[in-house]
Amino acid sequence: MFRNNLIVAIRNIKKRKSFAIINIFGLTVGMTVCFLILTYARFEMSYDRFHPQAKDIYRVTVDLYAEGTFQTADAQCYPAVGPMAIEDFPEIEEFAMARHIGRFLFKNEEKAFNEDRVYFANPGWLTVFDWGMTQGDSASALNEVAKIVITESVAEKYFGDENPMGKILTAVPGGAEIPMQVTGVVKDVPENAHLKFDILIAYQTGVQYLKWDYNNWNGNNEFMYLKTNGVKLDNAFAERFNKNFLAKTEEDRTEKLVIQPLTDIHLHSDKTFEADVNGSQATVNILLVVALFVLVIAWVNYINLSTAKALERGKEVGVRKVLGSNKGALLSQFLTESFLINFLSLILTLTLIQGVLPFFNQFSGLSLSFNVFSDLALFGFVMGLLFMGTLASGVYPALVISNYKPLEVLKGSLASSKKGVLLRKGLVVFQFMITMVLLAGTMVIYAQVQEMRDQKLGVNIDQTVVVRSPLLADAHETQLHKRKAFKTELKKLPQITNVAYSETLFGQGTVEMNTGTGVYAQGHEEGKSNVYFFYRVDAEFVPTFGFKVLAGRTFDNDRDISASEDLTSIMVNETARRMLGFNSNEEAIGAKVHFWGNEVKVLGVFNDYNHHSLKTSVDPTIFWFDKEGDNGNYASVKLNAENSGGSYKEMVAKIESAYRTVYPNSDFDYFFLDEKFNEQYKADQQFGAVFGVFASITVFVSILGLFGLVLYEVQQKIKEIGIRKVLGANVSSIIQMLSTNFMKLILLSVIIALPIAYLGAEKWLQTFSYQIDLAWYIFAIPAVLILGVAFLTVVFQAIKVARRNPIEALRYE
Repeated sequence: MFRNNLIVAIRNIKKRKSFAIINIFGLTVGMTVCFLILTYARFEMSYDRFHPQAKDIYRVTVDLYAEGTFQTADAQCYPAVGPMAIEDFPEIEEFAMARHIGRFLFKNEEKAFNEDRVYFANPGWLTVFDWGMTQGDSASALNEVAKIVITESVAEKYFGDENPMGKILTAVPGGAEIPMQVTGVVKDVPENAHLKFDILIAYQTGVQYLKWDYNNWNGNNEFMYLKTNGVKLDNAFAERFNKNFLAKTEEDRTEKLVIQPLTDIHLHSDKTFEADVNGSQATVNILLVVALFVLVIAWVNYINLSTAKALERGKEVGVRKVLGSNKGALLSQFLTESFLINFLSLILTLTLIQGVLPFFNQFSGLSLSFNVFSDLALFGFVMGLLFMGTLASGVYPALVISNYKPLEVLKGSLASSKKGVLLRKGLVVFQFMITMVLLAGTMVIYAQVQEMRDQKLGVNIDQTVVVRSPLLADAHETQLHKRKAFKTELKKLPQITNVAYSETLFGQGTVEMNTGTGVYAQGHEEGKSNVYFFYRVDAEFVPTFGFKVLAGRTFDNDRDISASEDLTSIMVNETARRMLGFNSNEEAIGAKVHFWGNEVKVLGVFNDYNHHSLKTSVDPTIFWFDKEGDNGNYASVKLNAENSGGSYKEMVAKIESAYRTVYPNSDFDYFFLDEKFNEQYKADQQFGAVFGVFASITVFVSILGLFGLVLYEVQQKIKEIGIRKVLGANVSSIIQMLSTNFMKLILLSVIIALPIAYLGAEKWLQTFSYQIDLAWYIFAIPAVLILGVAFLTVVFQAIKVARRNPIEALRYE
């Protein structure tokens, strides 16, 4: 039975090649889009699930409040939380803790590299998590001072083919050399880990050399994780945990500890001081919905094209029924054809996706793979999709065709049948409604990202080359001398207007910034629980980036370094000034501010600016005068646009030459500040581009569906059109007759889509602190585009039939 159906199906496909090609092409495009998005979504939802006990691991973070008002959510926690959890809560078996303090220089004889992904970790880091230890003992590798665990890539980089176990790597955190022994090797951290490291240093090393304290309740700088004995930590546990925390500290604390499942971090956490940029569950959901819509639209196209060609199969069905075929046999025949079309489409999809995936990976910056035969879950999904596609696209056409009455078919009266017209038209309205929503969404995303990139930041980041200061084993005084020498060399170049050193820079994330509470002005103690952001800068930082000094003055080397008073100078932005309780900029000048047990003096007030992307609001920011020059992590080199003296490439070469004069043996690590800052929008730009591509594909696939419906209607009215032409109707009247109903359908889909698109855009924009206005043209452009493309599709088919000789349509009458 199946063999006979298959042979007939192959014959029909060969007989109607153009029909088959359109269907196979549409389904291939739909399934390719679906599988690409599914592969991306599976990767995003797989974060941290490679740990065998991931469901039993939770992260502890801190929510900061001021007088009951939420201030910020911090991803880092207090080191004392781990021991407290083990001691007071039997459901907690272990805790893991890691701390990042910036770049390290590591060297092994002649090999030396700057390492960014270096963390101090307690022994639990290797037992709570499973990092795939290949050498060493996970229980003891991080037990002692100056012991380190490295990844396989780091082992190869420093030791080549030698066994790294027991070997020494010398760490140079800046101004000192500490020999560290390799006690373990782990596999490279997977890409789907929310915290990625290359080197782990025993936390006890920080206790000994940096005076860290496991019982510290005041500095939340650690990433803290708890592993349970299988008990789920719910809200009731979080309440008990916070009560215990407050009892331990015995202070009037305003913060709250938050318990977060490990597997929720990547898609559900956007806190300050995250270890890496996290994803978004909303983005994944939106793309999954797009994938579903593209696939459904492809199936709808098959239905429309199948019913459009149904008239050609009418007499075949009539003869089969006269010869004794029952409805079940006919259904089986047409479902076999549907299966064959879907199966061929699936084969093409699996081939096409292998060619498209490398480009998708390059575009997304990921390393996704798609192998149906090695992934049992994926194989099951693909087979399920084939079965579902066969039914979804084949059942309705099969039912329509198999229900034809043989007498009507053989008499030729089938053409007047109007069965299914409303459903087919409804499907087209659905198709173009979705298409309109996607195109409008693309416009909104593009406009929002462009607005953020064009918006004034309150600081001038253009024409700025940033050079990262190298880590050296030199004495502290020698390093300061070299930084000054490098600045002197740069200022000799006429193309450079200024050079400034700072602890961090705009767009570098919150990890390199400092935050703190307990900052308050004399007489305004009520604001001491507010959260402030601060970093250290030199005297040339403010003028280099064009900050406006609204009151007071900026830092001055001659006046502030040699000042007799022993008060450190600070500058605050307007937001920080208001939070400190000053009613005007002038009132703040000269005021004494208590800062972590120290007293500092407000020297000036500068304008608010956006340190991060415009997705976030302005931070209350404090510039701390770096009197000694200890924190010059970045040298910002401002170029003179009118006297650049050649291309940027030539200018960078001159800066590198000055760098080599002072640092002949160090890597020259630089970037352009505006490009680096705009990298914050990369994820949104990629989302917009992917969204736009898939929206365009949806337009194309929807046009195929419209083409099918037009073809069906033309076949239904072929004799009517012939009679009209015999009676004198011209081409334009034929076009009007055919296009009017279709354009009404498309217009209806646009009208339905408009409020959906508007509400969706409004909800998405709520995630940004700075939002575009949803202007009328954002929705008008996609509406006009859809109406225009749809009209051209109808006109093409209408002209084709209107120019035919009417005798061809009427010769059997």
